[in-house]
Parts: sequence; structure tokens; C-alpha cells
Amino acid sequence: MTVNPRNKTIGYITQSFPGLTTTFIYREVFALREAGFDVNTFAIRKPDIKGLSEESRSLMASTHYALPLRPLHFIKAHLKTIFTRPIKYFSTFFMLMTMPGESLTNRRRTFFHFMEAIYLLPYAQASGIGHIHAHFSVNAATVALVFSRMIGISFSFTVHNNFFTDRIVLREKLNQARFIVSISEFSKQYLLDLFPEDDIADKFEIVHCGVSPEKFDQANPPENPERPLIYSVSQVVERKGYPYLIEACKVLKERGCSFKCQIAGDGPELGLLENLIRKYELQDDVELLGKVFQEDLISQLNQAHIFALPCITAKNGDMDGVPVVLMESMSMGIPCVSTFVSGIPELIEEGEGLVVQEKDVTAFADALQSLLEDEQLRNKLGKAGQAKVQAEYNIENNVARLCKLFERSLNNE
Repeated sequence: MTVNPRNKTIGYITQSFPGLTTTFIYREVFALREAGFDVNTFAIRKPDIKGLSEESRSLMASTHYALPLRPLHFIKAHLKTIFTRPIKYFSTFFMLMTMPGESLTNRRRTFFHFMEAIYLLPYAQASGIGHIHAHFSVNAATVALVFSRMIGISFSFTVHNNFFTDRIVLREKLNQARFIVSISEFSKQYLLDLFPEDDIADKFEIVHCGVSPEKFDQANPPENPERPLIYSVSQVVERKGYPYLIEACKVLKERGCSFKCQIAGDGPELGLLENLIRKYELQDDVELLGKVFQEDLISQLNQAHIFALPCITAKNGDMDGVPVVLMESMSMGIPCVSTFVSGIPELIEEGEGLVVQEKDVTAFADALQSLLEDEQLRNKLGKAGQAKVQAEYNIENNVARLCKLFERSLNNE
């Protein structure tokens, strides 16, 4: 799909760009540029290039960052904006800082988000963007809201999972946005239930995060060895539920099942997993691989017979949206086992994988065992899941929908 050459300059902003665990954002940027959009990228924080996959590093050179801060540029940006747009500057600041229902902590955070937005504003003006889109609903969306008010452009944002626990200035963003992209029906309904009195239902567009089926294609499916491989990769944080996978592996071993489990990723719960592996004497059965980059992910997935991700609702209410790694695994024809959390059941419907109740170790172990012992079932679910992703989670198809939304916004339709 190509875009109207008269109106094709948009901005994209997120917390950190590019990111190792937010591949869906930079893939979206690449796809939009392929479709003909001039996408200018902004971010709050500059990532450590050593922590990025090779495919994304080139994006850093063209991205404008608020942090690390350059003091003279910061002062100049604020003074220039105060003198050239004093009413908009102070009215926007006052609006953000007096938003009803916000905690003192959130007001302090919003203060810094406003300061960061004004610092980035000259770059946004110079780029000539006609619309700004943010990923995630916290600080990046606040910056997008400020850009919208200061230079008179429309803004939108994609809601992922942080609004489950962090709703800073959320109501205002939902009401002021030109449109809101939700990655699942679950997330859309969750937000509508949060603000039932607001007339925002028509603003929502369901656009799934996407993967490239050509890239994530299991060209050499693994043979059926004596010990089939259960594989998982993600951030090692509470909402991923990895302790329950370790517990399920303990159950499988007690049942006499033959398997190998590998967990790739890094995060604050890594030490907990190491302790559980030692506690249950699973050192020969469960291996922690640590951080994995995109250029190594496909080769690791290519060895997997089963993909497992036992997502849970964390103690503070945090949960996943729709994990992209499930889409990647399904795209490669790998049967997936996950849980009834957030939008996951929309991705893995009956006959396309196995989904069980969260935190139910026995049910998770049962699902894994059924796949370990039945190669035919693995193949059947793997093919069905692959067809689902190719049809509904193809990045080219989903970006085509975003193109239409951005075109309408740019042309004020």
C-alpha cells in the first residue's frame, strides 16, 4: 500500500527506541516506511546499543532522544516555546498538572514528561510531522498529547499492557486522541469499563501486533527425539509466570516424561528460577539461556517442539497484552501452551494451541504432557496456529490498516 504523497510525514514516540523486547514497534516503523510514510522517531531514553539486536541498531542514528539531556538545548527549547507560544505552553502545563484524580507521584512524573516533551518539540516542528503516534499509554502518550496541543496536530496511541497498573493522565489521553489502537478486544473492553461515562468507544481500532511470516517460518522442523524440547523466551518478570513452568517441569519429571526445557531471557526473577531448579533437582532437565537477541532467536525456536508461556496476573494487577513471542512461535508452526490471561485466548483459540487457567500447575503440566507424547497433536496444533497468525497477525496486513488510519488523520478526514 502507498500513501498520498502530499501528506505522509508522521512521528512515532515510545519510552525507549529501538528496544530488545519491543520488536513489534520497530518492525512497525520499518513496515510503515516501506509503505511510503516518512516516519520520524522520538524516544524518552536512549538505549544501550550493546543491548540491541543487530537488525534495529541503525534506527538509533535517526531517533531524537530526550535523555540523556543536553542542558543548553533544554533551556533554549523551553525559553523559545514560552516566548513564541506562551498561552499554549502555560495552558498545557496547567491542564496536565491540575488533572483531577492524579496522585502526587503522578503529578511529579507528569511534570517531567511535560519538560521532556517541550525539549523534543523543536525536532518535531522541524520534521514537519502532521500526526504523532505513541506506543504505550504512559510517558510517550503524554508527550504525544503535548505535541498535539502545542503544534496543532492530531495524536493517537497504541495501548499495550501498562494501563492495567499505570493510568497516568489516561482519561484525558483517551478523550483527546484522534484514535486509539488496541491490540486486543480484551484491552479495548477493559478501558471502556474503566471509563463507562466517556464517549470513546468509536475511537478504538483493533490492530494486532504483527510478525513477518516469511521471517518466522520453521524451514527445518526438528525431528522427534527421545527428549522433545519445551522452549520459552521472554522477560523474566512476575507476569510471565515462569515459576509455574518450573513447577510443571517438576510434575512432568515425577510422571516419568522425557523432555528438555530451555528458558531464554533476562529479568529480576532469574535468581528465583535458578533456586527452583536447584530445589527440584532439575539441572539436567531445565536450562536457563539468558538474554537472546533477534538474530539468534529463530535458530533457537527452530529447535523447539513446544513453546510454553505460563502468563499470570501479577500481585499488582500487571499482566501481558498479547505476547509477540507467541505469534512468532505460532508463525513457525510450533504448538503453544499458554494461559487465559488478557488477550491470549484471542490469539490461541480452540484447536490452535492449548490454553489453561493461570497458576494451575497441574493443568499446565497436563497440556505439556499431551504434546510431548503426541507428535500428531503437535503437528495439528502447530499448523492451525501457523494459519491463524498468517491470516490475522501478519504485519503487512496490520500495517495496511494503520496506513489508512494515519492517512485519514493527516488529511483531517
